Amino acid sequence: MTTYESKPVAKWNTRDFQAYLKAEHERLYGVPYVPMPVRDPWKAEAGLIGRWVGTKRKPGEYGPEVTKRFIDLCFAEYKPSLEWPGVSFGWMRKWMGRNLQRAVNEFKAEQKRAERNEGVDNTWF
Repeated sequence: MTTYESKPVAKWNTRDFQAYLKAEHERLYGVPYVPMPVRDPWKAEAGLIGRWVGTKRKPGEYGPEVTKRFIDLCFAEYKPSLEWPGVSFGWMRKWMGRNLQRAVNEFKAEQKRAERNEGVDNTWF
């Protein structure tokens, strides 16, 4: 079985993102990852992520690269507390949405840099 660790981010799907969220959450905060408390939380979260990254049938609003960058920005910014020891994707979306603009801008800047440097021989550096 292929995991998110063995794929480029551009090929990640909702299951890869959920596995990444679980692994990073455990690594950073030392507590199990739990999606937002709604009915069928894992399914609801998969739907939220699918709208952002896309599915086999439908392209997403932002794509996998921006979504991962958004998640990483949120993880970097979040400060756990006794009352709220962890964070979920739904919570990130609702309360840390400002990071989406940063993620989009960083991704676009990275793409422009790559286009600008395409064909440049940088082996002499």
